[in-house]
Order: sequence, then structure tokens, then C-alpha cells
Amino acid sequence: MKEGAIRQLEHLSRRATLWLARVGGFALALMMVLTFCDVIGRYFFNAPILGTVEVTELLMGSIIYLGIGLTTFSRGHIRVDVLVGYLPPRVRAGFEAVTSAIGIVFSLLISWQLWLKAVDTLESNDLTQIWFLPVWPVAFTMALCSLAMPVGLFYLMVEALRVFPGGDKRS
Repeated sequence: MKEGAIRQLEHLSRRATLWLARVGGFALALMMVLTFCDVIGRYFFNAPILGTVEVTELLMGSIIYLGIGLTTFSRGHIRVDVLVGYLPPRVRAGFEAVTSAIGIVFSLLISWQLWLKAVDTLESNDLTQIWFLPVWPVAFTMALCSLAMPVGLFYLMVEALRVFPGGDKRS
């Protein structure tokens, strides 16, 4: 893949994942305000907000997948690199490339299964129990946003492969 195309993919992906993470941050703030108001209503006025739990569940699933792309690009996933840090840069890059490739496979499998689940929720017209909200928009949001992870892993893999002969030897 050419350098310009890789840089363009990186730029677009970073902007998209940042935007998605901001939407996830808004969803988190909404969830916190809703929970706060529910607690105040429940304990001080004996009047909880009906459906808070189901809205919180839907928002929580969305928040995870709205932020997963930015977490991948910023290398924010949990890593244990106690031994890898002592290896030469090329070997470290090899580990990074292999683990990124494995991550791409597994994250694509997860995205595929999320897509199948989203289609299932649409076809069966799944609704929440109290407010009767359709579940499929959240399911499709999760499925589409989950694709940001393999894209980010692909970029990390390409960056790691640059360390090998013919690359620019960055580590």
C-alpha cells in the first residue's frame, strides 16, 4: 500500500474515531445525568424515572463501541510488555505486527457477529421492556463502530512493518 494512501486512511480514521468518541462522551454524560436524576427522584421524592435501567443498558453498549476506535489508535488497550521492552526494535515490531494481525482477525469476527445480531434485532423487532424502544439502532451502531478497531489495528500493523528492511526504520 502506498505511503499517501496509508496516511490518508490514518487521518480519516483518526478524525472519525475522535468524532465517535465525542459522541460516546456525550452518551456517557447523558447516562450520568439520567442516573443522578433517577437516584434523586428515587430517594428524595419516592419517584424514580421509569426506564432508567434500560436506557442505561443501551447507552453502555454504545459507549463501549463508540470509544473502541480511538482507544485502538491511541494504543490505549491494556498491554503487558515487560519482556518485549528488552527486545531489539525489529523483534518488537514483529510482535506488534503479529499481534495486530491476530487482533484484526478477532475484531472482524466480533464485528461480523455484532452485525448478525443487529440484523436479528431488526428482523425480530426487539423492543425494550418499559419504554418499548427499538433495540436495532443501538445494535447497528455498535456493529458499525466496532469496525474502527480492525482499521486501527491495520494501521498499527503497517506502522510496525515499516521497521523491517525497505521501511523507514522507525520504532
